[in-house]
Amino acid sequence: MKILSRYLFSSFLKPLLFSILGFLSLLVLADLFGSLEDFITNKTPTATILSYYTAFLPAALIIVAPPATLFAALYCLMQFQRHSELIAMQSCCVPLSRIFSPFLVVGIGLTAVLLAVQLGPGGNSQAKRDQIMEQIKGNRSVVTSIRGMIFREEAQHRIWYFQEVNLATKEAHNLEVLVQNALGVDQKKYFARRGIWRDGHWVLIDVNRIDYDAAGNFRNSTRFPELSLPSWETPPRRMVALQTKPRDLDARELWKLIEKPGRLSARTLAPYKIQFYNLFAEPCSAFVLLLLGLSEGARLNRRHPTAGVFHAIFILIAFFLIYRFFLILGQGSRIPAPLAVSIPLVGFLIFALFRLAPLFGIEPRRLLAS
Repeated sequence: MKILSRYLFSSFLKPLLFSILGFLSLLVLADLFGSLEDFITNKTPTATILSYYTAFLPAALIIVAPPATLFAALYCLMQFQRHSELIAMQSCCVPLSRIFSPFLVVGIGLTAVLLAVQLGPGGNSQAKRDQIMEQIKGNRSVVTSIRGMIFREEAQHRIWYFQEVNLATKEAHNLEVLVQNALGVDQKKYFARRGIWRDGHWVLIDVNRIDYDAAGNFRNSTRFPELSLPSWETPPRRMVALQTKPRDLDARELWKLIEKPGRLSARTLAPYKIQFYNLFAEPCSAFVLLLLGLSEGARLNRRHPTAGVFHAIFILIAFFLIYRFFLILGQGSRIPAPLAVSIPLVGFLIFALFRLAPLFGIEPRRLLAS
């Protein structure tokens, strides 16, 4: 590796690592101030606190790395402009593409690392952190047992009320199921002491079934020691997954939910599809913001460098606001999930390339006009 390349790599990596560590420290400190009372009240051991923040770090890294690339690129190019190094390199016939190459290599490498973290331990690290906090507070059954859950099957017009669902034994205790018609009129009610997931469907134990006529008026009541319901095919783990926040599921769990949706409605699945595609989009945003940082940093004026910095901060805020807006549209099933996460990324990528093109002697407006 030539001296210039080593210098460019080190000039960018140092502020990048500093920015990432600085942002991570701020996030950890902010969370520590919010959780300190729980740690002190429950006399939490140091090892447990360390495991809590170890689980939190992957998600925090995904949050801080994209803006860190923007600010690191800006700072590096600002230093080059301040000491006239960028002009000196170009005066020695070093093309801008050669100057930017180390930045792009680091950006691609960082994006790959973030993808590995996101699809690995970082996909549901916030859920792991929440589970550790629940265990600190004394709720140790939170992982395998869910209490007081309500689940709606919109396509089948069924509403489930569970006093407790045990994922380990695939059983439910003291459950009620309300079956309605398309108009929302009650047709049947099931009151059961136990429900067992067996052979791909639900079996109710010690159940009382109440039947209604088409107008919703009581017709009769029948008791069964055991009632097998082959058409009730939603497993307990999927019910719990659909009641769980999408961010608490990892990529594998999200894909299982998306790949085999069963009879779930598109609106119910939309937030989980958004979260799945967002796992890939968030790491890619680091590369897009890096390009924006290069496009703005190369234009910094030596006399007024803060103007370029404020411009970049405005672009960063606009990026996250627009990105969040499209995510909300996708979660409401107003636009397809792949489009919801890709439109902001592609839009800002084109904007960054549009800003970079004149630096390489390319006039995008002339190309569009021709």
